Amino acid sequence: MDLIEKKKQIHIDQEAFSILEMVKEGILAPVSGLMNQEQIKEVNQTGLFNGCSFPAPLILSPNGRRNQEVIKSLKIGEEIDICVQKNKVGEMVIEEIFPLNKDERIKKIMGGDMGHPDTARIYQRLGNFGIYGDYTINGTKIKAIKTLIQEKIKTLKAKKICGVMLNANPIHMVHEKILQETLMRNDMLIIFLPHHNNWLLPYSLRLKSVQYVVDNFLPSHKILIVPLDYTYLLAGQNRMILNALICKNYGCTEFVASLGSSDLSTFYEGNQICTIMDKIQGIKLDIKLLSEYIYCDTCNTIKNTKICPHGPHHHIAYNSKNFFELLKMGIMPPEVFIRREVSAMILAHLFPNQPKKLNKLYQDLMTQNGLIQEGDERFYERLSYLYHVK
Repeated sequence: MDLIEKKKQIHIDQEAFSILEMVKEGILAPVSGLMNQEQIKEVNQTGLFNGCSFPAPLILSPNGRRNQEVIKSLKIGEEIDICVQKNKVGEMVIEEIFPLNKDERIKKIMGGDMGHPDTARIYQRLGNFGIYGDYTINGTKIKAIKTLIQEKIKTLKAKKICGVMLNANPIHMVHEKILQETLMRNDMLIIFLPHHNNWLLPYSLRLKSVQYVVDNFLPSHKILIVPLDYTYLLAGQNRMILNALICKNYGCTEFVASLGSSDLSTFYEGNQICTIMDKIQGIKLDIKLLSEYIYCDTCNTIKNTKICPHGPHHHIAYNSKNFFELLKMGIMPPEVFIRREVSAMILAHLFPNQPKKLNKLYQDLMTQNGLIQEGDERFYERLSYLYHVK
């Protein structure tokens, strides 16, 4: 009886798997596969792929001692298995193997932003070799999202569809205002929520808070919230270009970004302020860059800095990190910044046992019995009402 030779395996992480799946489903079109050395050279020199902006070459270069040993032993034409956490997720036929300049690679991925907090982590995951070849991948997530979006577009008969990348870390009132204004000029809104748990708030809590705002304060029937796997390609100053490309390939006709974002790489050309989006090519999408929104203590409302007549000393910036610092100290930010229901969700997450510890004190303060039994979030919401008592 002949023994069947076991195929060699390359092990990748979830980030690499997500990118491979996105490519196969056309979400990074015109890129439809990994890039060979000739294509890599073209992208490195021009920032274009087939006439479309694509800032960093798409290369599979898995790190790890075992992966490096396997890659060195590979032969052209050999078929290998692609695995994630010891599970086979795809196959590849090897066409090229080439050494990788890791320093050049990381600069391209980060868009030159070597001070980005993700730089060291991404550098560590790069191997010494790139491999190229046709591959298959057993992913269903992206296909399901595409189907969901297409069905929603069909149901709404939507012609104008806007895509917004919303970290919601946490979601605040300026986010809500931007979503409202976006819906004024579009038939449908897709909120892409990065599926990433290494931020201030876990994905499940960010999704819950965004869903609450959408369901209660926006025309929810026109809105779809979909996860966007956060991958190493979406780090640094290349993120905005790829975000626009992803929106376009998911069916959007408009992409909204904030001029206050550091990922826009604002620079001067002559006497004019430009951003990385001014250099974008080949992506047929209406790109709208929004000026910064602030709270003006004279206007007593949220205003765009372009139309507020009062000086910066009257303005309060909407800084998510500052709001989170308040929440970490157990302080509920004023509702002009974050809705109390959202603050309550976050406080219940940060201090899950706080209401029980303060049971007696707050029963003396509250007018309703059984408040604690209603749940931590409800407890914080009810407490917030006392701030409005005059």
